Amino acid sequence: MTKKWLGIVLAVFLLAACGAPAPAQPGVETVVAETLVAMTSAAPPVDTPAAPEGALVSANSVKFVIPVGLGTSANVESLPEAIITDGPMMASAPAHTKFTLTGYPLQGKFFEPNIYVYPVAEYEAINDSAAQNIQKLRAILASPEAPLTKDALPGITAFNAAKVFTAKMQLISFQSGSGVIFLTQYAQYPATVNNKEMFYNFQGLTSDGRFYIVAILPVNAPFLAPDDNPQSVLPSDGIPLTAEMPDDAYYAAVVSKLDQTAPDVFTPTLTQLDALIQSITIQ
Repeated sequence: MTKKWLGIVLAVFLLAACGAPAPAQPGVETVVAETLVAMTSAAPPVDTPAAPEGALVSANSVKFVIPVGLGTSANVESLPEAIITDGPMMASAPAHTKFTLTGYPLQGKFFEPNIYVYPVAEYEAINDSAAQNIQKLRAILASPEAPLTKDALPGITAFNAAKVFTAKMQLISFQSGSGVIFLTQYAQYPATVNNKEMFYNFQGLTSDGRFYIVAILPVNAPFLAPDDNPQSVLPSDGIPLTAEMPDDAYYAAVVSKLDQTAPDVFTPTLTQLDALIQSITIQ
């Protein structure tokens, strides 16, 4: 384990409640969602594309379609409330649903392809960090004309680390609400941007304000190194360091290149990931 992750308190908590797949435990049912080719039945809001053809996942009043090529189905876990009284508040979470995509095109990354659905009121009541992130998201959605910035974007409540960059930032609508999407990576010190740790992050709220959705979906860009190992080979068109450690100039150069890269050049494509998010329906 690299030093930058030693202090990520919730890397452990995620194994049990809201991160990487946890072993079965009492009160937690894990099932494989039905897979079929279908369209979601809910009528999309204005400017929200209809759900694509692919694998329809439906559980706990949540539906979404995994576009062809992005996965085959999802494992669904109904996770119980976990209130941590002897640790950081960021470790507390209400009962929620976690979906882990199966057949995802990227394997062995730092994060698994997960989608979480939390009840807003309960999450805000027991977790101050979550309440702050949800409020940031509300502010963004209330002023859609305002420019998106790294500082304005909500973070991931479960991570005791910070975003080292944000790219491809934009608002997005889904079948039951709206949110924001961006590429990012978390660390506790200046870290090189790499394909092991970078992910596509969606954070959204349903139109009625009752549910908070967070998606963490690994994504690769062809010009990034495979990981943060200094000995790893950087592709010929990659962004090299000009100093001993990554600095503002390095991050600006990487973000500029990511922003200029066409959506379908990424693996999986941002077009596929956007389509998955846009298909989410919560009843």
